[in-house]
Amino acid sequence: MPPDPADLQLIRAPELRAFAEHWFACRRAGERVTRRSDLDIFHLPALIPCLFLYDYDPATRGFTLRVAGEEIRRLLPHSLPGTPLEQIMPPALLPVVLERYRRVCEEPAILHGIGRVFVNLGGSGVGERIVLPLAGADGRVCQMIGATIYTFGDRLENGSTFAREEVAITFIPL
Repeated sequence: MPPDPADLQLIRAPELRAFAEHWFACRRAGERVTRRSDLDIFHLPALIPCLFLYDYDPATRGFTLRVAGEEIRRLLPHSLPGTPLEQIMPPALLPVVLERYRRVCEEPAILHGIGRVFVNLGGSGVGERIVLPLAGADGRVCQMIGATIYTFGDRLENGSTFAREEVAITFIPL
């Protein structure tokens, strides 16, 4: 089923919207979640530095980093392949991040966030992020992929401004 165009209108960055549209285009008929084997992460090469891919273990509800682009590694220096999420995220942020990422994988849903990003990590800019679930060969969610576009300063490219702590999080159920 194609996305509701109104849902994707929440995504302001054209690259992120194209990424979500590609995810939907790769989804097999009758399935809620795109399979990892069907998604071409090189379809949008400009996003590769901003991508992150985590393995998800339903038994433990834990996440292990598989891939992080150079922009993600720059802002989260512990983002090395094979590292559990608990060793990447600052302890104060971990409960919120786990809750959001688990919802992406367990509901499943698409996560969209816009506004101030990386504030608690000393970041001084705004950005936009999407996180999408990925299924394995059996159709069950076993990974999630996301991308964060981050700019320094108070404005997104479209001129939108955000207060220091302002962030809007939306989940799009699948």
